[in-house]
Amino acid sequence: MGKKIVFRADGNSDTGLGHLYRLFALVEIYKKQFQFVFVTKAASTKTIFPKDYPISFIPEDITVADEPIWLHQHFNPSEYLIIADGYQFKSNYQKQLKDEGYYLMYIDDLVEGKLYADVIVNHAANVDASNYQVQPYTSLALGTEYAILRPLFVKAAQTERRINVTTNAFVCFGGADALDLSYKATKALLQTDKIKSIHVVLGAAYKHSEIETLASQNAQVKLYRNLDELALYNLMKSCHLAIAPSSTIVYELCSVKMPILSGYFIDNQISMYNALLQKGAIEGAGDLTTFTVEDFKAKLNIIINQKQVDHYLKAQEKLFDGQSSNRFIKLLNDFMVSFRKATKEDMMLVYNWSNDPLVRQNSYNTDEIDLGNHKKWFNQKIIDDKTLFLIALFDNQPAGVVRYEIKEGHTVVGILVAENFRGKKLSPSFLSESAKYYFKQNHLPIFAYIKEENKASIKAFESAGYSFYKKESVKEIASFVYKLEKK
Repeated sequence: MGKKIVFRADGNSDTGLGHLYRLFALVEIYKKQFQFVFVTKAASTKTIFPKDYPISFIPEDITVADEPIWLHQHFNPSEYLIIADGYQFKSNYQKQLKDEGYYLMYIDDLVEGKLYADVIVNHAANVDASNYQVQPYTSLALGTEYAILRPLFVKAAQTERRINVTTNAFVCFGGADALDLSYKATKALLQTDKIKSIHVVLGAAYKHSEIETLASQNAQVKLYRNLDELALYNLMKSCHLAIAPSSTIVYELCSVKMPILSGYFIDNQISMYNALLQKGAIEGAGDLTTFTVEDFKAKLNIIINQKQVDHYLKAQEKLFDGQSSNRFIKLLNDFMVSFRKATKEDMMLVYNWSNDPLVRQNSYNTDEIDLGNHKKWFNQKIIDDKTLFLIALFDNQPAGVVRYEIKEGHTVVGILVAENFRGKKLSPSFLSESAKYYFKQNHLPIFAYIKEENKASIKAFESAGYSFYKKESVKEIASFVYKLEKK
């Protein structure tokens, strides 16, 4: 039985829905590889959960202090790892989970206190690793490289966009919008020249009524609730200008790319706001808690009266490269990957893997391997002190080979992934994690020889930290040489 994931977050009209929505995005990234269950308090807003998510509710009488024990009783740490998002999951909570034997990924905004998670993710653009108090085993996944985006927005980040007009406006202020900033922003847009249509997305916990009257009196105002990912993505794409707080929604808008008027109304949005403003990705509105309709109008006119808005879009392109999903997959792959040295018992396993058609196609010797020759070669290599021959394991199952051949002045690496483990994007983890193993015993730089046509392999080595070194002809085949040095 493979590892499963517990996604842990709460959200309702009082606390907001941001933590839930962030984990929904991570579910979409991981659900193809892992079975999962979403664990939340009984008071969370149930209507926003996708219908296909398995959900387990924590009774309201279970306190945060008691929760790690409750989780252990229901989800065995030998079967489950935990991904948690919420301000209540602080130092003591994390330490308790680690004491219970869990592997923990924590989604952080606050950079407060001593943390015990195995992986800490903070996708603010300007967060600094030196500000964290963590354990020696903790990995930090920081910055917009780890932006928590749903799949359609990841794809949007990979495409260019140019905007020549700013006639269609998008407005969204989250789940509850206690200050009713949606209404104020919409009213300001109605009084702003050049705006032809206003699309207002209201959260599941939104309870105000004035905007309903405003929409009934103005045909250019359209209201939306409970949009799924595709509907929200298409709506954003149809708009040329947005007003939104510096929360997850602004990252999705940046990925689609458009001028964005953004500010903050709660403390956890300030860091993201300052970073996006500093990078030039938004037009800054600052503190929105006292914002009036006139304040919105003044800021909107700054955007609308600009002759060019490309500078916002170019800044957004730099921050969001569309590769964050691959990075999140690698975070957990690294955890699931381990190695052991090859033994005589692996001879036939490696023989069968090596004769796989795709492996032969990508090799410099494309001929089928003779069993007798393989046996002789294999038995010599596993005892050669100039060869580090590793069997890569994924979730403790043999999944491939990484082999290091130590030469004069450098080492050459070779890799293969077993057929039934392809599609899990394991190559970068096999390469980066085995390199750590190699560098514990060796200091020579590692060279990788890759056929120029093998784009997938080039991408895998780059994702594992290798850098282009030179071009070279290998057996008269045009090739790239990539290099990795000990840090």
